[in-house]
Amino acid sequence: MDFFNLMEEQTGVRLNEVQKQAVQHTEGPLLLLASPGSGKTTTLNMKIGYLLLEKKVRPERIMAVTFSKAAARDMADRFDHFFSSLTDEKVNFSTIHSFAFKVVRESLRKNGQAFQLIEGDINEEELKKGFDGPDVPLHKKFILRRIYEDTNGVQAPDDDMDELMTYISYVKNRMVGDKELEKVKCNVKNAADIYRSYERFKKSHSDQVLLDFDDMLTYCHQILLEDAELLSKYQRQFEYILTDESQDNSVVQHEIVELLAKPQNNICVVADDDQSIFMWRGSDVTKLLQFEKIYPNATVLTMSQNYRSSQEIVHTANRFIKRNKNRYPKEMFTENESHQPIEIKALKKYDDQLDYVTEAIRNSSGEEIAVLYRNNSSAIPLADRLDKEGIGFYMRDIDAKFFKHWIVEDILNFMRFSYNDRRIDVLERIHTKMNAYISKQQIAYLKRRNTKESVFDTLLESELPSYQQKAIPKAKKLFQDLNQMNPYKAIRTIREKLGYDHAIGKMADKFGFNAEQLFSVLDNLEQIAEGLGSLKDFAFRLKELERLIQTSKFNKNKSSLTLTTFHSAKGLEYDKVYMIDLINGVVPSKEDMDRYRKSETDLMEEAVRLFYVGMTRARTNLELLSYQYKGNERVSESMFVGNVKKIVQPAAMKSSTKKGKRPVPDLNDERLLKYEDIELGREVFHKKFGKGVISEYGGDQIGIQFEDVGYKELLVKVCLNNGLLIKFY
Repeated sequence: MDFFNLMEEQTGVRLNEVQKQAVQHTEGPLLLLASPGSGKTTTLNMKIGYLLLEKKVRPERIMAVTFSKAAARDMADRFDHFFSSLTDEKVNFSTIHSFAFKVVRESLRKNGQAFQLIEGDINEEELKKGFDGPDVPLHKKFILRRIYEDTNGVQAPDDDMDELMTYISYVKNRMVGDKELEKVKCNVKNAADIYRSYERFKKSHSDQVLLDFDDMLTYCHQILLEDAELLSKYQRQFEYILTDESQDNSVVQHEIVELLAKPQNNICVVADDDQSIFMWRGSDVTKLLQFEKIYPNATVLTMSQNYRSSQEIVHTANRFIKRNKNRYPKEMFTENESHQPIEIKALKKYDDQLDYVTEAIRNSSGEEIAVLYRNNSSAIPLADRLDKEGIGFYMRDIDAKFFKHWIVEDILNFMRFSYNDRRIDVLERIHTKMNAYISKQQIAYLKRRNTKESVFDTLLESELPSYQQKAIPKAKKLFQDLNQMNPYKAIRTIREKLGYDHAIGKMADKFGFNAEQLFSVLDNLEQIAEGLGSLKDFAFRLKELERLIQTSKFNKNKSSLTLTTFHSAKGLEYDKVYMIDLINGVVPSKEDMDRYRKSETDLMEEAVRLFYVGMTRARTNLELLSYQYKGNERVSESMFVGNVKKIVQPAAMKSSTKKGKRPVPDLNDERLLKYEDIELGREVFHKKFGKGVISEYGGDQIGIQFEDVGYKELLVKVCLNNGLLIKFY
């Protein structure tokens, strides 16, 4: 019995022709491009089984590399499921990090060098040193926080720490040289200088080498380049190398694998360039696109059959991803049945989106459902609404940092102070963030006086500058009123009348904070405050919601509803998927759009891939949700939703509305702009306004910056149906 018949009999797995070719291709380099839902994990396991059972390769001669520990466990479990009755031999599935650490540890010990990992859990002895002591604890976060504060002269916000960690990981994984550090975009002030100080700090401990997780990769790469004996040892050991999810590998990871594969180059790279979505942490799709240049005798196979999704989803996703130019040409298809059209919901307000999703989930009947969003901040108001409606959920990527954010603490301090305006300790934390203009000297004066009366009354008894003589009584009255307000109105008062929004904007400008993220935290607090009766209810709700989100991880096997980011959903599938917050500025992000206008396409292409990953998580039902207003702010539907509309509703998009006696234009004129031609940054000519550049596009509107008349927002249908826009060459 041949191998494939045996597999079908023993495991029930029947491979298609391309999968069989991939399994049997064992000699020389192979790039296996695997579309979503095409059975890549099964194929990879079958290939390993083929090497063991048919080619009689010893398991220790096979290196099987996956992207994450979870993926390695999944691969190992599936291998046991398929082959435990056929062989006792085990292949070691590992991450590239774990292999790299093995190489680094071996090299350092060979050279008699001690080392210490400075990530993961911190030991009690280090923690006892204390952050404010003479010796900073030898842990990456402590070290970076100290260097940040020494460099910038302010405490490090959690948002900045997260971005700084991402920046450091990116420059190491992309092997960015010292002279190029400033060119890598980072919103953290003096990020490059902080990175250099961090690297110097690690090297200042002459008694031992300090290593973070990314050092494992860079050190491993350097060791393999410099230690020919060690490199030769691993090249001889691993006759066959198989890497899964290779589109997520960084530059340094690709380089390590390339070194190990030589000279035989019996390497199988399983990847999908259309699902490369981790560029922000160093992944590099370029290496995949150059595979045939790196390995001139390479074979490229494409697994295009999708076994997961309905015809409607597969057809639309396949058309949508072709928006990207920098990719391998593929035609994803399915033999699955037709189900129902992709739903596109354009709602009026953000609250309407929450209402719609909550109601739809409540009326579901046992399907596996996922709500996908780009940013974790989207999960907070959604979790709040679901809980209030008694709907349980599992949150895949827990992020409770929101509740520890300094913005949250500020708002709570404003509320605390409204209960007792004698508390100088609370005022000291917020006095620079409101328009009472209270100075450090006045705080010191209040501490010296230490009276039992309102701090405002104490200040009014002193000599005040003219600009405070009205501001102090006004602030006193606002705090007195604040105490009696409902939480939503109280937050609006803090933001608008006490001047908190203005203060946050100035801080963002001064210290380089991300203002958009900060105001998003405030918007989420307002959302949580809706419907609550008192300030104490609000404080209690925050604690309750924090506990709910932290414990939702225990609902993994209890709830059919999953809340997750697009990034964390990759590799998963659900019966029904809701993709929410699909507005320009979120998906794609403001930075994606800004860079695209400057003809820098990398970020926008990754945003397209991210949207594609979200779409292809759905088996039978997919809904795309947008809205027109978030609070009082007018927002525009994601341009990607517009792209999908062109695919699923082409007739409706092109229908003309003839009004009056205007002459009907020749819409077959190839010079006229059509829906498929609309791209940010494209130059156009309007018959009335002249030459301009498309700068916004979403929903039913298009924004154009004209040379002569400035910025105009126009209705897309009117422009296209009347032939008003001409492509400018």
